[in-house]
Amino acid sequence: MSKKTLGWALVIIGLFMLFKMVRVSSFGFYRFGRMSTSAIVLVLLLLSAIAVVANKNKFTVGCFIFSLALLVISLIMGTELYFAYVSLTDILLVLVPVVLGTGLILQSVFHKRKEAY
Repeated sequence: MSKKTLGWALVIIGLFMLFKMVRVSSFGFYRFGRMSTSAIVLVLLLLSAIAVVANKNKFTVGCFIFSLALLVISLIMGTELYFAYVSLTDILLVLVPVVLGTGLILQSVFHKRKEAY
């Protein structure tokens, strides 16, 4: 097993443990004060989809892609994430593999680059 493969395995294991510590409290559309953006984004998406079907050109396809991006951004911004309360040893058990894996990946990348010269 090479250093790069071991590094990627450590990074993936560490990130998996980190993601298990994250809790999602709510999932939905982003809100501006009391107004939800869901209706605005869905209407834009529907109108741009109709425009693509009726008259397909670069502008309408661009508007459709922009509306899809707004939908995804609105969902991401409306999601509330927080970390569960954990001890310092749990945090170290999560961060050490990520840091070691990143170091192994960087070492293998720069070592191969140095051999090329």
